[in-house]
Amino acid sequence: MEQQIDCIDAGTEYCPCYLAEIGECLMCSQLQGHVFCDCKNWKGVCIYQEYVWNRYQMKEGRKNLICKVVNKKTISDSVMILNIAVNNTLLRELNQPGAYVFLRHPEDPWYYDTPMSVVRVNEEEGTIEIAIQIKGVKTKSVLKVDNEIYLRGPYWNGLLGLKYLKMLRNEKALIIARGIGQASAAPVARKLILAGNEVEVILDGGRIGVNFTEDYLRELGCKVTLKTVLDLKKLEIPDDTLNYISQVIKEKDIKLVYSGGADKIHEGITRLLKQINNDIYFTCSNDAKICCGEGICGSCQTRLEDGRRVKTCKTQLDPLHIFGGK
Repeated sequence: MEQQIDCIDAGTEYCPCYLAEIGECLMCSQLQGHVFCDCKNWKGVCIYQEYVWNRYQMKEGRKNLICKVVNKKTISDSVMILNIAVNNTLLRELNQPGAYVFLRHPEDPWYYDTPMSVVRVNEEEGTIEIAIQIKGVKTKSVLKVDNEIYLRGPYWNGLLGLKYLKMLRNEKALIIARGIGQASAAPVARKLILAGNEVEVILDGGRIGVNFTEDYLRELGCKVTLKTVLDLKKLEIPDDTLNYISQVIKEKDIKLVYSGGADKIHEGITRLLKQINNDIYFTCSNDAKICCGEGICGSCQTRLEDGRRVKTCKTQLDPLHIFGGK
């Protein structure tokens, strides 16, 4: 059966987007050049009608905002935490799992934009918290930020399998996160806890060498266990960790597993879940190489089990259809 895909922006104020103007809309058959309407995943809004009403052009895109850096904290040799003040609308839009923004130093050109997951939102102080792993040219430039920073957003496709996360109520879930992947795991834990779920977390500091979300996760009420999640020599999940994950899933009757980290971790957990129980929901961080965030550049493109290529910066789908065939 063909995997049904979804566009994270469909039905929002940013739809229709650039892709509609060039016949590449992910959802609307008429904006793909077909004659008849063949909407397979209705979002409550007719994208083609919105396109016509907007004088046959895209809606206004995300804006670049100059934002104040409220606090800047170095927590290890390679990780920095930024607290950035944003407006109330952006606070609300970013206060959900999978939310991320593009950041760059005010003196840098637009192609320095780099995507960063939102760790948490502080509505009282009007700030968002961003964890940055300093690795390359773009992140090293952000490291030099002082009082202000350029921010573009909101974006929401920072994780795959979002519908499973949103539908889970009063069940038990397991979160596995490594390194900077903890940044995307924190909002997931908060969402699950607010929905009445019991959450167990396995953390691994990874290359950054620090579990910067541990205290926050414990405050939320999660049970946190520290274990090695990825063997860097074999690029596999260690056997003892796999056995522990399997034991927790069976004994706790886990209904959803979230993986935050590298694709190798997603692949290992996918194989394990197929062996244990295919009925367990699986969600994971979206670790595609995102460059533009608008479905234009193609850097985030990946291949599904059936051979189709999808733009993962915008496409929402079941992660098993990506990692199940690897």
